[in-house]
Amino acid sequence: MHTELWVPSDSAKIVRYREGFGCVGGGAFMVLVGSAFLYIALHPDEALRSPPSVASVIGWTFTVLVFVPGVLMIFVGFVMVAKPERVHVDERGIWLRDNGKFELVAWTEISALQGRLPQPKVKDDPDSKPIPAGLLFQPADSGFLSRHPKLAAPEPSDFPRLKLPSERAVQRLTRAIADVRPDLLR
Repeated sequence: MHTELWVPSDSAKIVRYREGFGCVGGGAFMVLVGSAFLYIALHPDEALRSPPSVASVIGWTFTVLVFVPGVLMIFVGFVMVAKPERVHVDERGIWLRDNGKFELVAWTEISALQGRLPQPKVKDDPDSKPIPAGLLFQPADSGFLSRHPKLAAPEPSDFPRLKLPSERAVQRLTRAIADVRPDLLR
């Protein structure tokens, strides 16, 4: 009986990256703007020239709509930043960690890989969209996405992709893959 270990080998190269910095920054901006409304709500006589009751209602409304979600965004962002994502690369394939379990994308399932660097949208084209960073997979068969739904892109795309947060993460992951299987990189 053949049993397969569903964990990466000890010699696997580990690429770590963090997400959530944008969430922390956006939340901090919302808290900053919301704190101005909180000041209006707490000191309606000093803040606006309108009647205190109107200023108080405006202040509390926008405090709830802006300040509170900003605080929640900061907490979510800190949780995301505190928990780094890891991708393991070894002689069997690329190991993706999903909810504490490892998912193996075997080298036999991939015919080519390409690291895609982030690019802003084209200024002259109103229909263009920014291109996010990621690792593009060219599957060897048509059942690839059914076995690896985490790699399905939300927008229609020619290739499945692993979303990465930055150019540095793409470079580190492609370098780790090049050490093990340079023939797959395009």
